[in-house]
Amino acid sequence: MDVITEELIRALKRNTTEDQNTVDLLMSIIPLGKEAAYRRLRGEIPFTLDEAVNICRKMNVSLDLLIGVKHDNTYAFHLGAVFTEDPMAEYCRMMREVTDGIEYIKKDPACFLYMAYKALPQEFLFKYQLLGKVYLYILLYQLYPQSVPKEFSKVQIPNEVHVLQKKAITAVHRVNSVLIFDKHIFTDFVEIVKYFQSMEMISNDETALIKKELHMMLNDMEKCAISGLSLYGKKLDIYISHISFDCTYTYMSGAGYEAGAIGLYCVDFLSCDNPVVCENHKRWIKSLIRFSTLISVSGELQRNEYFYYQRSIVDML
Repeated sequence: MDVITEELIRALKRNTTEDQNTVDLLMSIIPLGKEAAYRRLRGEIPFTLDEAVNICRKMNVSLDLLIGVKHDNTYAFHLGAVFTEDPMAEYCRMMREVTDGIEYIKKDPACFLYMAYKALPQEFLFKYQLLGKVYLYILLYQLYPQSVPKEFSKVQIPNEVHVLQKKAITAVHRVNSVLIFDKHIFTDFVEIVKYFQSMEMISNDETALIKKELHMMLNDMEKCAISGLSLYGKKLDIYISHISFDCTYTYMSGAGYEAGAIGLYCVDFLSCDNPVVCENHKRWIKSLIRFSTLISVSGELQRNEYFYYQRSIVDML
């Protein structure tokens, strides 16, 4: 089986929902009979160029990247949503893609997520609409200053964004996970809010609401740390890193699929499902555990000290 056919089959299987099968999905994209579709999915017949283009367009996969995925020391990364004419629409597409990916690996009881956060953890952050808006506001204001209102209150985030964010975090909380927090995640966020408040871009009333939501988020995090369980009862190990790292790293694995991602531009990410990259990405994240303290279930003293200190930082707002 050639590389492109193999990657296209993987993309089709990854995007097959629970209420459909891959053959039907393929037949909905290109006009094929059932037997012809089965033969392509078994790798007996390669996809034509037109078929590959249609599949890539439907699956949001780059054909250019597929062509280069096996070159020695050359690895394909996919950028999410930022550099488009309609970043919010692309961001929504990206959130659907993330949710679909997690729903796909959930089919495997042994599925797992590793996440090392340089910023506030999204599986807690996105539960709160105002906190989620802060990062989107920074993204839009920095990249589109001429078209985005200066005042935080005037920036309108489509309701679909908040709905999709909550769907994504629900999916994450239903998978066994390891979280590693950079020790400065709350300090950095508070400094961001204080800066925009000093520039009169975020009002005092909005700052007070953000402060309230941060305390509520800390309560959620502490509850999960005490129980060692996510908000939906899945195993959750939380570590606090004693060293700072450069960006947010995530890795997910399950149902024969794995992917690694690097966070950037506040809410976007670079992702890759190349096995070599994924293995080293996972190894890098797990190596951070050596420099971290476990605060979930055990480590009560360190846990209490951590959350006490984070609350004192939030109270600076």
